[in-house]
Amino acid sequence: MTDRAQGDAEAPRRTKKRAKRREGEAASVPGDGAPGLPRDPELVRLEQAFERGDYALVRAGAGRLAREAERDEDRRAARALLRRIEPDPLAVALLVAAVALLAFLSFYYWSHSHVSP
Repeated sequence: MTDRAQGDAEAPRRTKKRAKRREGEAASVPGDGAPGLPRDPELVRLEQAFERGDYALVRAGAGRLAREAERDEDRRAARALLRRIEPDPLAVALLVAAVALLAFLSFYYWSHSHVSP
């Protein structure tokens, strides 16, 4: 085997996705927020609260900011933050289906007579 073949065999291959992700992580500053987010101080505070997991603060602040912001960019960014904390529609539909199935099976069980041996 040549030296180049040995070096290639030993070095892990990087895919383009991983390389792009690493470049993006290196370029972003923690707490910097989404790339297209306007740098309004209230939006920065809400983005930091989102990263901390304080969704109640984000829901209240972003809702207020979406209604009362002067700039259209700020309103769009606040609505984007609100969309990020909404529940997944598929999860909601599956939960409703599971509850409906449980109710149907319970009603069926209680409505039919049971024969004791």
